[in-house]
Amino acid sequence: MNYKVYGIATFLALMCISCQSIKINRTSMHTSVTNPIALGVIGIQKKDVLSSDYRVSAIPEYKEKIRVGVTASEFTTTTFDAYQKVSKDNAQQIKYVDSLESKPRFVTLKLLDRVATLSELQKEYNTTTISYLKSQKEATIVTSVSLALPTGMVEEIIASEAVFLSNSGYKQYHLSLINGGKVSKKISFDRTTIFGYELSFFCWSENDRKQIVLANIIDEKTSCSKNAYRDAQKALQKMNYFKL
Repeated sequence: MNYKVYGIATFLALMCISCQSIKINRTSMHTSVTNPIALGVIGIQKKDVLSSDYRVSAIPEYKEKIRVGVTASEFTTTTFDAYQKVSKDNAQQIKYVDSLESKPRFVTLKLLDRVATLSELQKEYNTTTISYLKSQKEATIVTSVSLALPTGMVEEIIASEAVFLSNSGYKQYHLSLINGGKVSKKISFDRTTIFGYELSFFCWSENDRKQIVLANIIDEKTSCSKNAYRDAQKALQKMNYFKL
């Protein structure tokens, strides 16, 4: 075996993988050729040594609003480069100069209420999505995104009392900004540029009615709890085995 060639190949593979992610607030986020269209969509992360791509395969309905956490960060050379790779024409007109002390900011959004997210996914209007998830153990949900917006919108989001993920129409999402106890503004994801994202997997287990249901949403590098499985078919097999 040519260990020198193997070592070089391994090094290049690791380098390519590192190019497909960025660190934001100490969290590793994916970057890819095709980024998710919104927070809360479902798909599969495709990657090899040379490229990475997120393929959206299901767009669930969220008729009940899902609470979203908001963090604002200043652009760095790394994050601005990640943004420019997605938006080569600088659609958001971000003016970044590394030598200047004052830098533009971007926003990171994270699904906070995973219980509500699970509840929505299992509603009757999402039966097609559930059927898909049962057949695809590699399916993930986008639970966090870093995105660029015009400065004015960034400030509006930060200043809001609360932010929720909502449906704005058939298979379209928006952010609902809450102020004074009511929706003060809606921002469609079509107006944003997502350049980083986090994924989470689903766990399946048996409920009190002896049915296999979604039990949890877990971070990408964690495991399902005891008696819960990423593979719905495996959960069903285990249930049937214990019935014997």
